[in-house]
Amino acid sequence: MQTKSPLSRRCLLLSSTILLLGGTAKAATTTHGRQGLHTTGTAGHSASTTRPASTRAAAPRGAAPRHTALNSTGPAETISVSASRHHAGGGLIRPETAARSVSTISREFISKQSPASNTLALVTLSPGANVAMGDPFGVTDQSAVSVRGLNQQEIGYIFEGAPMNDPDNYTPNSSEWVDSENMESVQLQQGAPDIQIPTVYSAGGTMNVRLHNPEYTRQGQLDVSYGSHQMNRQFLRYDSGEIGNTGLRMFASFSNLTSRAWRGPGRNNRRHVDFKAVKDWTPESSTSLSFTYNNESTAWYSTPTLSDWKTYGLGGGINLDGIYKFGDSNYYKGFQTNWTDYFLSSQSHFKLNNQWSLEVTPYYYHGSGNYPLGVYTIPTSGTYYNGTQAVNGSLAGNDYAQDGNIAAKWDWYGRESYTGINAAAHYDTAFNHLVFGAWYGYSDMHVSEPFSALDAAGNVSSPLVKLEDGTVLNGWLYHTITQMVGLYVGDEVHLLNDRLIIDAGFKEVMTARDGTLNQPGPQYGASYNSAEPLPRFSISYKVNDEIQLFANTTTSFRVPMGSAFYNQYNSPYDASLYQTANTHLKDEYSIAEEVGARYHDKWVTGSVTLFNYNFVHHAINEYINAVPYFLDAGGMTSRGVDAELGLTPWRHFSPYFSGEYLYATTDNNITLDGVTYNTKGKVATSAPRWMAAIGIQYDDGTFFGSVSMKYVDKEYGTFMNDERIPGHKQVDLMLGARAPDIGFMKKPSIRLNIVNLNDAHYLSGVYSTGPTAGTSTYYVAPTFAALMTVSTGF
Repeated sequence: MQTKSPLSRRCLLLSSTILLLGGTAKAATTTHGRQGLHTTGTAGHSASTTRPASTRAAAPRGAAPRHTALNSTGPAETISVSASRHHAGGGLIRPETAARSVSTISREFISKQSPASNTLALVTLSPGANVAMGDPFGVTDQSAVSVRGLNQQEIGYIFEGAPMNDPDNYTPNSSEWVDSENMESVQLQQGAPDIQIPTVYSAGGTMNVRLHNPEYTRQGQLDVSYGSHQMNRQFLRYDSGEIGNTGLRMFASFSNLTSRAWRGPGRNNRRHVDFKAVKDWTPESSTSLSFTYNNESTAWYSTPTLSDWKTYGLGGGINLDGIYKFGDSNYYKGFQTNWTDYFLSSQSHFKLNNQWSLEVTPYYYHGSGNYPLGVYTIPTSGTYYNGTQAVNGSLAGNDYAQDGNIAAKWDWYGRESYTGINAAAHYDTAFNHLVFGAWYGYSDMHVSEPFSALDAAGNVSSPLVKLEDGTVLNGWLYHTITQMVGLYVGDEVHLLNDRLIIDAGFKEVMTARDGTLNQPGPQYGASYNSAEPLPRFSISYKVNDEIQLFANTTTSFRVPMGSAFYNQYNSPYDASLYQTANTHLKDEYSIAEEVGARYHDKWVTGSVTLFNYNFVHHAINEYINAVPYFLDAGGMTSRGVDAELGLTPWRHFSPYFSGEYLYATTDNNITLDGVTYNTKGKVATSAPRWMAAIGIQYDDGTFFGSVSMKYVDKEYGTFMNDERIPGHKQVDLMLGARAPDIGFMKKPSIRLNIVNLNDAHYLSGVYSTGPTAGTSTYYVAPTFAALMTVSTGF
């Protein structure tokens, strides 16, 4: 089971501002990872919010100048106001001009999906994205994505200009970020990240998410949803509109969700707050402040082996137990998770003069909670261990002991925080755009693994299990601080009347990590330092108004995960070593090349990209019996082709197609626990050879709907390729209708979202990879589920 990464509370809250270029900011599992508001579920509109003509200052411009926001990926990130009501592919594709592969999901599509959808679920149809969902509505973080054969821990996640990877194990935990009603776009960069992206985790691409800006007019939105598995959700958003003639506008929203686990016992509860304020200083200068708060308690879904799946299917044999028996290690209350976090980001863009502009983004995140490791039986007296140090004694509070043992829930508990600031200056001439900037990041993580005793009914009866001398029984106790500094410079040259663009850049990222294992043993302090040079080059040529050709060579990297630094022992009552600290850590480093072509006209938007990656010190993060494990797998090669195509609506129909051919291989033999496996030349895990998606949307302004299908080829779950899950396909359906204004209700609508319409029963992806057959575990795809949502503006 994946443990959510840790970070302690220390956090310098950097106050300041950042960018929203032209009023738009650009954007970028599993566990331990509109236009107006009243138009929810309506047809898509341009990405920019239209400011009423009666207001004093002009709205931020829809078309971006040559440079883009710190969290942007290219000049096409900001879209000018479109004359048409709908976009190509129903919001699943848009025209791009960056000299690299980019796929953007816009609000037109997002607003019609299940309102509990997390970020990963929204990119399912994009080329290169292999999404394994463990929850039908995206309520929990038991889901995962791999891109071009790279798992989700090798992807950099950016939200409102800030890095969102868990700072310990790098999972996204995307269900915590934002309510889908407030999402403006989700952008997947399948290749290396933009030079300005603040991340040390993106060896395999970047996912960029941004909030929908506050509206210029006062309004609100109310959603109520109910569906399968007792899913019950309410959402309320209020926009202040522009306050007087100050250029300041803001919104705040709240949502509450409850549901039953879709298989096995347990319940999900989630309360979430989003807030954003934007201040327009001038038509080309603005500052925003974003805040989110999330509190959730979620059920855990077991991840079976292939053998168990073949034996039991969806039967009770793979699920947790709902009735407690003393010491039951499979009891569901031993797996309930709880997590609370909040996030702040301020983005500013200042136009200083005709040549100079400045962008600044400070950010801060804090989270804490538990990710459970199960129920264990502990002797009430004997020899216990704090690390390697033996302690003789007995446990305090043995009210529920049986036969000299107590039953206790074992938790991974973390307090984590990260903060930083990213700033860039831009200088424009007639033919050049120069950018230079710096990023500083700081993370603080504290992890402990205490026990909590259970009473006769299986409920937690005491906060912590302690010895009689007051010592807390603790399985693991460590503290890690990481500092990151990135310096970058780039120059973009425009020739032949902007038809030929040549871009070269260089980025140097330095990482310093220091930690302590706060338990007796052979190791106490741990440190790691690295500096990675990241050169890049790209070129694009616009053949005519419809056709663009591009090519690039980029580099990226990822630092090793934090928990790999430390020894870990079996338990506080067994001092044998479970995991030895890795003393040969190295950054994963990637060199990638892409060659592609794009076509865009009145009716068609499409692209084709050929890609090739070469990795050294390819990092594989494993979770064996809930313990994070770091493996340096040596070299890896990933190559193939991505394609996507969207058509402008014809008779209200908007088709979309995407596909990928992928051939990803392991280039070295892998050694695990002292055993070397002959894996050289084997196909990489979680790397299906073929994927394809089709989506067709209909929207005539009153009635709307969509149907989509995703096919994923077979995937290997083991390094030796001796175990694989079969290919699968899933069909999803959406139907809806809008009504005219009724009294104070503005454009009320109703829609039905159906997940897995064909009720296919299959394993949706690899949860934990193993060397040989029987050592891997897998996600179970949710079965048929439906959610009805009634929405209205006011």
